[in-house]
Amino acid sequence: MDRLPTLQCPQLRNRSGDPVIKRVLIANRGEIACRVITTCWRLGITSIAVFTEPDETALYVKQADQVVFLGAINGPAGNPHLNIDLLVKTAHEHQADAIHPGYGYLSENDEFARAIENAGMKFLGPSPESMAVLGNKRSAKDYLLKHAPEVPLIPGYNGSEQNLSRLTEEADRIGYPVLIKASAGGGGKGMRIIHERNQLADGLARAQSEAKRSFGSSDCIIEKYVERSKHIEIQIVGDTHGQVVSLLDRECSIQRRHQKVIEEAPSPWLSADLRKSMSKTAIQIGKLLGYTSAGTVEFIVDVDTAKYYFLEVNTRIQVEHPITEETTGTDIVALQVYVASGGSLDDLNYFRDGMSPQVGHAIECRLCAEDPSRDFYPDLGTIQRWTPASEVLPTSRNEYARFDTGVHTGSQISVHFDSLMAKIIVWAPTRSRAIAYMAKLIAHTVCIGIRSNQSFLQSCLLQAKFRDPEYTTSFIPNLMTSLIKNPYVSQLDETLQLLSFIPSMLQQQRAASDLGRQRFSRIPPSFKNQRKDPANIQASVVQIPLLSNKAILVVWSTGGHSVKIIPISATEKKENSDARLKPSVRLAREYNDDISAHIRRLSNHNGLDIPAHRVTMQILSSRKANQASSDSWILDDLSVTVDAQRYTVYTACTPSPGTEPGLQQEVYAHIPALGTAVKYHSFSLLSYGESRRRLVAADAAVIDKSPKASMPCKVLSVLKKEGDVLKVGEIAMVVESMKMEMNILATTEGKFSAKFQKGDAVQEGQVLFTVT
Repeated sequence: MDRLPTLQCPQLRNRSGDPVIKRVLIANRGEIACRVITTCWRLGITSIAVFTEPDETALYVKQADQVVFLGAINGPAGNPHLNIDLLVKTAHEHQADAIHPGYGYLSENDEFARAIENAGMKFLGPSPESMAVLGNKRSAKDYLLKHAPEVPLIPGYNGSEQNLSRLTEEADRIGYPVLIKASAGGGGKGMRIIHERNQLADGLARAQSEAKRSFGSSDCIIEKYVERSKHIEIQIVGDTHGQVVSLLDRECSIQRRHQKVIEEAPSPWLSADLRKSMSKTAIQIGKLLGYTSAGTVEFIVDVDTAKYYFLEVNTRIQVEHPITEETTGTDIVALQVYVASGGSLDDLNYFRDGMSPQVGHAIECRLCAEDPSRDFYPDLGTIQRWTPASEVLPTSRNEYARFDTGVHTGSQISVHFDSLMAKIIVWAPTRSRAIAYMAKLIAHTVCIGIRSNQSFLQSCLLQAKFRDPEYTTSFIPNLMTSLIKNPYVSQLDETLQLLSFIPSMLQQQRAASDLGRQRFSRIPPSFKNQRKDPANIQASVVQIPLLSNKAILVVWSTGGHSVKIIPISATEKKENSDARLKPSVRLAREYNDDISAHIRRLSNHNGLDIPAHRVTMQILSSRKANQASSDSWILDDLSVTVDAQRYTVYTACTPSPGTEPGLQQEVYAHIPALGTAVKYHSFSLLSYGESRRRLVAADAAVIDKSPKASMPCKVLSVLKKEGDVLKVGEIAMVVESMKMEMNILATTEGKFSAKFQKGDAVQEGQVLFTVT
């Protein structure tokens, strides 16, 4: 069966034939802003994007018809994206007919919706009245208990009394484990699983703190935690004529930190009867309040009993809406415009018995700037190369792939925003084909310069238990140890070491190309004048940060097509044992033992036991990331062969550092066969020796007892007092960055001394606390 085309939803026009809504201001940023801009373009609507200082070069700013600068994101008045008066004033000044809130920020704020309506504009979302009731978990459940008692609610406590004694009493009544949830928000913020009574006080304090920062309210509710559960949601759309329809279900059970990572539609586990029953319940809830626009009714399903329980209503469009669009053939953003203009869903003649047909299977994966091996610690910086698989695999663009993203080569991943970089979506006739397509797409998507969950996503997709439709929300926590391993090779370190010749071979080929345009063009790049020196051999050193900066000696044969890969034997233990020696003596001993000895051994033909690898490389294309900049990163597409094994490699590297001592060249190599990118630090023998001299001079043997901020952050709490004795692994501080809360642990035992206090802003590299 061919892939469904996206439905071009009609836009209402007035008697003169003009659209009812001509200009839309997008009160959001990132990929959702790009998504709304695309629909506006399809409908002939002018898009107006607002942006703050970190987003000046963002993709959505480039794509919009008009842009408005709102100021600094951390200015005196706070985040402009949360400033209702500023956004409404901006929309009015630019003659917008409507405002689209996206998701996050003010998208579920009834005061924002009401202010837009009072200003004479349309809010592309539900009514303020619906949002006030359904946008808050407590008020939504109270309303349903009163007006629709037949809707199944999960056992819990929804009261307003928030003191610890009352909440402890309620948790005891419900029975552990329980789930604490922020009443006013979602997205995994303000949520904690409590397994035992003695965990409640700390868990509640953390949840309330996070809820206050994220949603402006610290109120929480408590629910029974269903351990073998599925997270299923029903997409609904309502119009102003009282009609509410269901675009059926999505499965969102693959979650980390209670936040969705992989979603699929339809759920592979739901029976037809259960799907129909949940859709009817969702429609009933929507009709109770005359719901308009797009929304999502979320349920928890007990796998063991097949019973479902109402969770909440998200009164906005959601991150995962594309998979519903792909399986139903609808443009949900266009439907929001249509119903806000007064359109009737009945006139579309598309829904049967209030439900849309669902064809094929779609999967969405969220590519995030985070490190799964470090408890999903977020990353930030510059994306040095972004090449989606739709450009690498041309057929994927039209057949089954969709990329919803707000990033491009050169994009900055900022501490001020969520870690989501892109959503990768596939559609296929069957689930098994959709999984296969998605794994291939992610493997061939080049995202260089930022640590991401790219390999982790592929591990999830290719995990045998993901093929079992009965997987639950415990999928990631239960399988974490295996999911952080590379899904394609059992010994990743060996493969990365084998491919460590790529940086120096790339430099060789560039040098040869340059020589070909100069005098002495017949002299090979490996030529050295001291031909009889036994140490005169072409070699370089490569460090691999992913392998704890393991150093590799790369030694080339005289033709440059044979290479020996030799792990350097220097270890931290040996460095510590030599700590009493003078730095210059330590350096000489290390260099002689680890590099010079290997080179002379090879020169004297005593290294025959070290295998030589036959390698070739072809540069398929080469360009600068920024043609106007002399120090711009160089982007290459390579075809590399090692011992008859062929690899496609996409690289991004700094311009060659030349011969200045101590400098290195950074080379990122994205290898689809491994499904991820690896970073190499490439040195000449001279520059490597100089880099070691600097480390030795700094006395690298001293253990760093002072944890530093790896990125700009804010101190949320200091858990130890001045002079307290810290033990290894104890949590000393809690900080927040990129909308994520992180624990700072002690790496050594000693007395604690804080350098910052609660509420302080910390810059990258600053010491958070010391242990003496």
